[in-house]
Amino acid sequence: LQQPRAVLQGAQVRTFASRRSHKKKIIRAAKGYRGRTNCYRIAIRRVHKAWQYAYRDRKNKKREMRKLWVTRLNAGTRQHGVSYSRFVNLWRESGVRLNRRTMADLAGTEPFSFKALVDVVKMRSQQQRQRQMKAGMGPE
Repeated sequence: LQQPRAVLQGAQVRTFASRRSHKKKIIRAAKGYRGRTNCYRIAIRRVHKAWQYAYRDRKNKKREMRKLWVTRLNAGTRQHGVSYSRFVNLWRESGVRLNRRTMADLAGTEPFSFKALVDVVKMRSQQQRQRQMKAGMGPE
């Protein structure tokens, strides 16, 4: 008697279509890069490096924007006789709920509104200090 053959469990996996679409996607992403980008081996290296640069520079962009806001705030506050570090200290004491981005925008586009903001920050921090003195806490 003949033994029955083992039946294959599941179908064979063919990766041609998915591999081709992946390669096409990489070649398309490398379009416009220097060098031979129609070669998959070269293109994939370039695309991976581009992704690394993109990841790094998303972080750097935030860092650079914050530097720009600080510079603009410094210029704006110095026009009103306060240094940036002093202004930030007063701003934190005053409890004004505006971020650096908004204040930098005000400093650049709305100088009169920014002047009012600086005055409010000074006034509120002064009131805060007076409350602390009355409470007997003294200046910190």
